[in-house]
Amino acid sequence: MIENVNFRSGIGSGIGSMPVVLANLPCKSYLPSRNHRRIKYLPPPSMPRSIARNRQRWSSDNRLTTMPPGTSYCERPLVVNPCQWLATGNPRLASLVTETIGDRWMTQLEDLQQLATMATNPLFQLRWRAIKQANKRILANTLYAAQGIRINVNSLFDLQLAPIGGHQRQLLNLLHIITLVDRLKQNPHLDLSNRTFIFADLAEATAVDLDLSAASDRDLAIGDEIQYDRLKQQMEADSNLAILGLIQALATTVAASPLLSEKLQIVYLPAAAGLINQLYAAADLTEQIATAAIEDLDLNKLQAAVNGVISIGSLGKTNHWLQQTVGEHNCFRFGLAIPEIALFKEYGYDPYNYYKYYPQIRRAIDCLLAGYYTPSDPSLCRSIIDTLLGEDEHMVLADYIFYAACQAHVSDTYRQTGLWTQMSIMNVAGVK
Repeated sequence: MIENVNFRSGIGSGIGSMPVVLANLPCKSYLPSRNHRRIKYLPPPSMPRSIARNRQRWSSDNRLTTMPPGTSYCERPLVVNPCQWLATGNPRLASLVTETIGDRWMTQLEDLQQLATMATNPLFQLRWRAIKQANKRILANTLYAAQGIRINVNSLFDLQLAPIGGHQRQLLNLLHIITLVDRLKQNPHLDLSNRTFIFADLAEATAVDLDLSAASDRDLAIGDEIQYDRLKQQMEADSNLAILGLIQALATTVAASPLLSEKLQIVYLPAAAGLINQLYAAADLTEQIATAAIEDLDLNKLQAAVNGVISIGSLGKTNHWLQQTVGEHNCFRFGLAIPEIALFKEYGYDPYNYYKYYPQIRRAIDCLLAGYYTPSDPSLCRSIIDTLLGEDEHMVLADYIFYAACQAHVSDTYRQTGLWTQMSIMNVAGVK
């Protein structure tokens, strides 16, 4: 079996991670502007290999603009403004930064590098942690007022802000939670860092209406291809609903147990677009665990780093770029790289072997099979198990052992308060 490179947990590999040339990576699509006035054509710049090499692309208000090949004249480029994210989304932290290095960083973002000299200063670290704790209390009060949710502010805030879906791999996160719950049940005195897992979605998952009886003559003429595509959409929608159901079932199970709720908490936030700034300001860890082979380069994920949120992520394009930006020692990386996933796809991947040979994976899936967390509906997890042990398109089981080892390293690092705060400061200092 092919092993992998893990930068943070020290798991070895026989196959090195191939360097990714970000200049050739695809960007997300861009919406056309309402203003169709023709503008002067500029040759499309490449994606940044390093922001430090591309300072000339920052305008006076520090906006990084990127224009992908093939963009028409009337289409506007993507605008990323880390200054605005920090100044308006996290005013307390912005005030501390201004007090420490002056306010020129609002127009000259490279000035944030001066924070690196303060990263090991005990007094500065203390003030940094006080701001993070204040932001946690603000988020906790907001959620309690809006939804009646109580959050332990003295815990590690583990945030996964992504649409519910297989490619975002919430299942990887959920399997880890199931493992932690199982370990706590077997050993109530287990020394485990307090965690609050926050699953935030921009919109609730909805089922797809696939009434084939109303198909037109043209649809019927196309035949099996239309039905296959629509059936695939229905399966994906059912899988997303099953993932959402499992999140809520786990949250209920953990909240009902005094033993579990003392250490763990699970929160699901649908339609969380209005809370993005508060979530990033309060979070300690952000989950960027999409499958490396299908992850698009998304500069908006820089918002977590500029708020001092440490990332744990797969070896995808965005995470590789962030690692180069903030430094490999200031983030956590795990899992299969793109070349390794390609080898799995070429030579065959059987997820059942991971269930068979790894007791940790087998125990988590057996808990789902037994319906421990969904006693009222044991069949809720059937589609999830069929997906994991069948095709496992998103390589969840292949990455799980590396992910669990990396999460253990996250817990150990979080106990070292000074080191964790230093990494958080360096994430902000790396945005340049």
